[in-house]
Amino acid sequence: MFLRGGNFKQTIAQVKVEDGEEITKETATTAVIRAAHFFSALQASDGHWPAENAGPLFFLPPLVGLHINTISV
Repeated sequence: MFLRGGNFKQTIAQVKVEDGEEITKETATTAVIRAAHFFSALQASDGHWPAENAGPLFFLPPLVGLHINTISV
């Protein structure tokens, strides 16, 4: 993983919701902020999202898109 050169440390506590427990606005907000913090660490300094899709995997996403677009609805 990229995670800022291995120096990433999640500083926001993990939110745990038990079965039957109501999800509060504070719980949801904390979870969204924690996720944004994680994904911002995955993003490269120049703003792109690096991925390791070399070789045949490089061609797979466009082919899947073409296949989906050719299926009649």
